[in-house]
Amino acid sequence: MSSELQTHLPVARTWFDRAVAFLNAFGSLWVLCIVLLICADSFGRSFFNKPFDGVNEIVAVSMAFVVFCQLADTIRLDKLTRSDSYLPRLQASRSLIARAIVSGFDVLGMAIMIAIIIGTIPLLIESVERGYYVGEAGIFTFPDWPVKAMVVFGSFVATLCFGARAASHWRASGRNDANDA
Repeated sequence: MSSELQTHLPVARTWFDRAVAFLNAFGSLWVLCIVLLICADSFGRSFFNKPFDGVNEIVAVSMAFVVFCQLADTIRLDKLTRSDSYLPRLQASRSLIARAIVSGFDVLGMAIMIAIIIGTIPLLIESVERGYYVGEAGIFTFPDWPVKAMVVFGSFVATLCFGARAASHWRASGRNDANDA
C-alpha cells in the first residue's frame, strides 16, 4: 500500500465512523420521537377521547427505518448478537483459523446485505413511480419510499462495515501467521 493511501485511510475511516455513529444517533432520536408520539396518542385517547391519526402506521414503518439506521454502527462496534462460545477457545489455540471463520461470517453478512439491496431497489423504484403510501386515504397517509430508501442506504452502509471488518480480520490473520506454525 502506498504511503499516501496509508496517510488518508485513517482520516477516511474516522469520517466514516462519525457518519455511521451519526446515523445510529439519528435512529435513537427517531425512537425517542416515536415514544413521545405514542405517549401523546395515549394521553389524547385517555383524556380527550381523541387519538392522533396515523400513529399505528408511523410506528409500523419506523421499525424497519430504525433497524437500518442503527445496523451499521452495531456491526462497526462488534455488537451484533451471536453465539461465539467456541471462537475464544479457537482463537487461543488457532488464531488464523478463528480469524478466517470470523472473516467468513463478515463476508456472509456482506452477501446478505447485498441481497437485501438487490431485492429492495426494485420495490423502491416501484414505490416512487406509483406513489405508494401507508395509511388510510383521507385520514392519514405517509409515502412508502422513504423507508425503502433507508433500507437500501442502511444495507449499503452495513455492507461497507462488514467489508471493513472482514479486511481487518484478514489483515490481522496475515500478521499472525507465525503464531499458528
